[in-house]
Amino acid sequence: MFPQLPIRLALLALISLPLTACDTQTMTDLRRNIGLDQPEPEPEEPAKPRAPAVSPLVQPIETGAPGKPIPTAEPLTYRATSFVARGNEPFWNVEIAGNTATYRTPENQSGRKISVNRLVFDRGVEYVGVLNDRPFVVNMTATECQDTMADQKYPLTARLTVSGKTQQGCASVGQPAEAAAETTTDAPAAAG
Repeated sequence: MFPQLPIRLALLALISLPLTACDTQTMTDLRRNIGLDQPEPEPEEPAKPRAPAVSPLVQPIETGAPGKPIPTAEPLTYRATSFVARGNEPFWNVEIAGNTATYRTPENQSGRKISVNRLVFDRGVEYVGVLNDRPFVVNMTATECQDTMADQKYPLTARLTVSGKTQQGCASVGQPAEAAAETTTDAPAAAG
């Protein structure tokens, strides 16, 4: 009688195993149907930064939700390539055309030309160069500026950093060199 006992136990175990599997599947289905056992959502991969399709100098980089892009470049300064920035107490003036800035002070009214690089950012534009082995930076933001000495408003607020000192001022989009040349050429013809 003892030799048959292990065989009976093995058969009993084999018969109950499929029933247990069916019971587990039935309970899982029942739980899902009443909302107790929801499958866990797949973890989403965080969005990886990707390079822009075009240069930010050609088209402003946009952020935001799909369908609601937010341009990161300020429209007033984005397409302009020439600016005039000025400050008083102490007086300074910087005219920027392309990649050249002309820096003027009362001591040097003819000005000094400085090669600069343009950086566009979300609220304006910045030009960076080197003067006397130190950073030369003209930063312009699209915030209205009031010149108290001239009692005039300008569309841009300027900040000039030269020789380690920062000075505040106002700025505006400049007239392109070609348009300025045409204006001076046309003026005598109109007078005559």
